[in-house]
Amino acid sequence: MKKTLNVYFDYICPYCYRGLTDLLDLLPDFPDLSVHWIPCEAHPRPEAAYLHSDLANQAMLAVARQNGDLVRFHQNVFRAHFVDHRPIDDSQVLADLAADCGVSSQQILTALEKGLYRQAAQDNNHLVWGRLGLEAVPCYQSQSLLLASREDVIIPRKRLRAFLETVISH
Repeated sequence: MKKTLNVYFDYICPYCYRGLTDLLDLLPDFPDLSVHWIPCEAHPRPEAAYLHSDLANQAMLAVARQNGDLVRFHQNVFRAHFVDHRPIDDSQVLADLAADCGVSSQQILTALEKGLYRQAAQDNNHLVWGRLGLEAVPCYQSQSLLLASREDVIIPRKRLRAFLETVISH
């Protein structure tokens, strides 16, 4: 029986970029693990931030709704932001990135323009920072097990692997 791993992350967080890269590298070793991706903002509106990732989060939710390749979408958005320095707060950029993931760029663009996933993205922020009271992202959770980040501290790959092994054996 597959175990579910909730992954809380922000597309503009360098620790999340590293954490999700590590997780994606490790996942082939854990075929009995199903990942539930939960995008959030480390500094949600109205907090000041050099860039808000709420639109990218909404795009991810739209890609998921269309059964697109979420792993590829994550890789595309992180690469766009951290490597190519593209504006991931731009609807057209996000629609183009999503089109590479087996979904309709026009449907993504329409969903973003109409704000179809705005409330869901806000709900994720309330879940992560309010209800769960997490301190930082990325965080990984499976039932009662939690591997939580702390501000300005990266979770080493070795520690993430050990956590995933515990999740599978729990």
